[in-house]
Amino acid sequence: LRVAQAGVHDLQVAAVQLAAQHAAGVGQVQQAWQEEEVPQCGYCQSGMIMAVTALLDGNPNPGDRDIDNSITNICRCGTYNRIRRAVQRAAKKLHARA
Repeated sequence: LRVAQAGVHDLQVAAVQLAAQHAAGVGQVQQAWQEEEVPQCGYCQSGMIMAVTALLDGNPNPGDRDIDNSITNICRCGTYNRIRRAVQRAAKKLHARA
């Protein structure tokens, strides 16, 4: 997907590398990702972590259906069960910090 710079001038654009420095949630998601051994090929990792962070910003305690409906990224390795566990683990970590 290519978007011209002019097409995003009113939007906030974030990359996982910068978000990890500024958003506590990204770090918790990354840690849960590692603990649940989600990463395999790495193709989807950045997009998944950003999508999960956005989900947890709006829904601090998502169920499996919430996760499935909100995360539309594709994992080529099919680690969806691990992804769900990692999302729920990250949610618990974030809730414990609050």
